[in-house]
Amino acid sequence: MDGALILDPLNMYYYTGTIQQGVVFVPIEGEAVFLVRRSYERALRETPLKRVFPLKGFSQLQATLTDLGLHTNILGMAETTLSVSVFKTLAKAFPRGTFTDISALLGMIRAVKSDYEVGLIRKAGARHEMVYDAIPSLIHEGMTEWALGTEIHKGMLALGFTGVTRFAALGGELDMGIVSFGESGNYPTASVGPGGLMGLSPAFPLIGGKKKLRRGEPIFVDTGFGYEGYFTDKTRVFSLGAPPAPALDAYKVCLDIQEAVRCRLKPGAIPSQIYEEVYNELVYPRGFEKHFMGFGSNQVFFLGHGIGLAIDEFPAIACKIHTPLEANMVIALEPKKGLEGIGLVGVENTFLVTDEGGEKLTTGSDEMTIV
Repeated sequence: MDGALILDPLNMYYYTGTIQQGVVFVPIEGEAVFLVRRSYERALRETPLKRVFPLKGFSQLQATLTDLGLHTNILGMAETTLSVSVFKTLAKAFPRGTFTDISALLGMIRAVKSDYEVGLIRKAGARHEMVYDAIPSLIHEGMTEWALGTEIHKGMLALGFTGVTRFAALGGELDMGIVSFGESGNYPTASVGPGGLMGLSPAFPLIGGKKKLRRGEPIFVDTGFGYEGYFTDKTRVFSLGAPPAPALDAYKVCLDIQEAVRCRLKPGAIPSQIYEEVYNELVYPRGFEKHFMGFGSNQVFFLGHGIGLAIDEFPAIACKIHTPLEANMVIALEPKKGLEGIGLVGVENTFLVTDEGGEKLTTGSDEMTIV
């Protein structure tokens, strides 16, 4: 490649410290160039990059880079976040150019966090704990999922939550997370995770729905907390009164699975081997595989995922991920089990990869809370 074009907000922020309408060009040699359509003035205030220039439109992109002495014959782009219309515009702007996908490469670079990034994730985790500590006082019989979800969201915002949860895939965003009572946790979902929810309507399948809380139902709360752009991911289960015994039993198995994976989160460990070992040692021998990691069609085939500027970063703890873990990768583990007629139970925490295994960054008790 002669260089890489970075257009999506997450990678633009990672490389420039600001999010603007524009393009970052990283040449094969030399300093990056930041071409900004809007707002050039704000970009100058926020980015430490030195080569920042105004750009009227993509039609001038190649000419501008050529004037700067940069070659643009073979260009890398993150195709997973690029719309067809933008790609067509870029293809027109570089009529003799060849494009190649660097989505995976950019994801792998972001996977290993600096100490600065880990520090922000720790702050997110500390605030996440305060949010969950307050949840028992918000619960009462007859309240709706939506009512609990909005109260949780309010508490998150008061602690500096960034307001949206970002996903790397297709540049998606989520308002808060999932609040499900009982069998709502098994409701079919288009989400990339195992948690189901109905939402207020088919037009807004987010946060929670109109279902009212009954005593003994699992209260499933799965949220991401963003602090200055960096996220932790956390799930806890609550219950108003004693939940059914199968829910408690399944929850304990999920805790065992989390611990088995956590111990293996060390530099050099292979995610696919971790996945296989834990399934063979804990999931299959206990007959736990049915509805594990999601009820029915909600089932997903991973045990955890990278997290940072987005909830869904590289690497995943899954059977097809063979790249060794590295120190300072941050991974959210989320063993969860769907129970027919009961709902979804499980746990999720965010961990730092260290020589001693995963260090939990989402502090606080992992136990199910009975109110």
